Amino acid sequence: MMDTAESRTKGLPTHDDSDYSVIQKAGMELGHASSGMLLPGIDGKTRKEAVRLCARDYLEHHVFFNHMHFHNHLNHHLLAVFSMGGSSKRLQEIFNGNRQMQRPAMPKHQTEISASNFVDYLSKEENYPDYVAFFRNEVEAAGDKWHEVVPKYIFNRHVFPCFMNGIFHPLIQMGYGLEFDSKAITATALAQACVHGPYADETYFSDAFEEMSASMASGTAKDLSLMQILDMLRDERTAAGIKYEDAVSGPENVALGRKLASKYGGLWTVDADDAAINAKYEELLSTVALLYVSTTRPGYKQVLDFSTMHCLTSLYFMPVYFEVLSTEQKARLLHAHCMAVLNIYSAGGAPQLFVTPEHTAEDARKVVSGPHGESSNPWLEIFNDAINHDDIHAPKVVRTLWRGDILSALQKQNKNSTRQKTPPVNWLYIARTTLDTITMSSFYERSDERNKGTRFWDRGMLGYDQFWEDREKS
Repeated sequence: MMDTAESRTKGLPTHDDSDYSVIQKAGMELGHASSGMLLPGIDGKTRKEAVRLCARDYLEHHVFFNHMHFHNHLNHHLLAVFSMGGSSKRLQEIFNGNRQMQRPAMPKHQTEISASNFVDYLSKEENYPDYVAFFRNEVEAAGDKWHEVVPKYIFNRHVFPCFMNGIFHPLIQMGYGLEFDSKAITATALAQACVHGPYADETYFSDAFEEMSASMASGTAKDLSLMQILDMLRDERTAAGIKYEDAVSGPENVALGRKLASKYGGLWTVDADDAAINAKYEELLSTVALLYVSTTRPGYKQVLDFSTMHCLTSLYFMPVYFEVLSTEQKARLLHAHCMAVLNIYSAGGAPQLFVTPEHTAEDARKVVSGPHGESSNPWLEIFNDAINHDDIHAPKVVRTLWRGDILSALQKQNKNSTRQKTPPVNWLYIARTTLDTITMSSFYERSDERNKGTRFWDRGMLGYDQFWEDREKS
């Protein structure tokens, strides 16, 4: 049977839009972490609607919206727009648009997952509802210390490779759970991690981290900037055997990308010290933002890569994670994220970066101005456009760039800043470029949208000439 919006929604459980009992049924609550970001304009009614709609998603929908394991983004889209001041009406529109692509929630099995057997069912999608039930019990039983459940399980040696898989989606889902202080969303994130296959073998990330730490302890670490490491990877991609024909997600390219990430990941060092970790986070965020926007070859229309976009949006949540992790855990997570970025970059053909003055302009207003010229705040227009954007990822990109802009502004005010490896970024320009480039709605059939001339995220081997042969010139 053809997997259409109509066939997907036919069997969905449903609750009336006036039914607020779903909040109690789901045990859904939304708070906010201190490192989360909220704009003014969120009233009590809007918050209640956000809670109700997240509760419906929790009760009604599966973690994957198709059988290819594409992820349910409903609460991502909803909460990103909520945090920017989207109205209750807009939140309902987002729910309705996302709902039509979802699969119904699976019933719980007879399987009882426990702390003693939870690793026995890893990577089995059919056990997702069983994992949700188990982790919901775990966070509820932990009481006021429920946040401690997160590192207990994500750093389990069997779970961590699964948590880092899925182009960061378990990490992103968990980020929303922590940012909005939601036990329900956190339980779904832990369950989502457990039904993913492992990113690599169990020792892939830990071995790389231990090797990096040992080199730092012995004084042999080179501690290159991430930009330098990207250059080194690009020089080696052909010799390493990365092939255009195998495609960006081809098993050979992915495996070769992991080898390159393992080889070069140790050159990006992360000391288990909070100040050093914050500096490395800002370097990683800034570098990934430039990687995201600058791989379009001169003379071509702007291209924004799908996988790199997820590298970027997942980084929004690092400060949220840092609130609940130990210093060593922060360093481990940040280093693992960097290695995954290097893998994605390598497997995509390690494209050249064409960083322009617009990408790094210090005075953003001279590059992007608001509707009232330089006297207005151009970010306000960005937020409004992101709120009303029908792509499920665009608002998340804007939120990440918003965080980057604030961090950069704070560092400019810090006369004692030691962020020498953090490249300058025009966050506002990249946000505007995103909203102007990605014009396709996620709520309609993609073929129909393409016929309208709208544009979506690109996915392919951007580092090879063949990718650009049929691309539109500017």
